[in-house]
Amino acid sequence: MKKLFLLIVQLIYVSSLFGVDVSRDWQNNLEEAKADAVRLKRPIILFLHSRNCFYCPKIIEQVFPDPKLYKFLEENFVKLAMDTGTGSDSIEEDVTDQAPERFIVSITPAFIFMGPNEEKLARGGKKHMIIYGFWTPAELQKWGEVALERFKKMYGDKYK
Repeated sequence: MKKLFLLIVQLIYVSSLFGVDVSRDWQNNLEEAKADAVRLKRPIILFLHSRNCFYCPKIIEQVFPDPKLYKFLEENFVKLAMDTGTGSDSIEEDVTDQAPERFIVSITPAFIFMGPNEEKLARGGKKHMIIYGFWTPAELQKWGEVALERFKKMYGDKYK
């Protein structure tokens, strides 16, 4: 009976990870995140996940809680998490954290780094800086450092 109870608690916990609150500190509304990014003069890190993603819960459980990464992201980015499920991948009810069509990707997890007004950080500002797959906390922080450097170089004067 105790094992059944623990299993139910674990299932509730894991299922909550894929609801509106992907992680306690990540926003799920694009417009609110953009407003915060403009106010704070920071770029946005957009975590794209889906319900069928094998690595998405692993990132939530193993990568985001890392103290060094957590501090780095908290101090330098506005964190936004959105669901990319479409069609048969999506649930029947309304999804409050559904990514806009322009951010739907076929591979998750994915991270898009962008400026406060969706400015692009790759290829001289012509493409979004996007990375796919599972990354360790140190690797994700290195990608974040690259994005932060590009943001400051390309848009630093605009957001002083």
